[in-house]
Amino acid sequence: MIDLPDLDAILVALRSPLAPDLHALIASRLEDAFACDLADLTHILVIQPGNTEAQIINAIGFSPLVSRMDGNRLQPDWDYIEPHPGWWELIYTVGDTGFAFLVFVERADGIIPELLKLCDAGASR
Repeated sequence: MIDLPDLDAILVALRSPLAPDLHALIASRLEDAFACDLADLTHILVIQPGNTEAQIINAIGFSPLVSRMDGNRLQPDWDYIEPHPGWWELIYTVGDTGFAFLVFVERADGIIPELLKLCDAGASR
């Protein structure tokens, strides 16, 4: 898991060795955040093989497997989902300040199977 809770962490990560596709994805979203004056209101979480639901909750305070609205399990409640080669991008906005969690889920063996199924099902809607 790569947890980038603020702009400084995101910038450090972009100067670190990352897979080229992940680097491009993070850089693109940071560029978007700067364009919208939201760079200081963006928390990026990268979910990789072996990460657990408990680790995700520890990082962002909720599980992408549980609806934040009604607590139902395996109901998508992201505000936006987009497929990318090798990745899912989930965006969760919080409040009306523009703050958002950007969650990148690697499409790979070792990812929580229910999370991949939820993304697959959600993207087809």
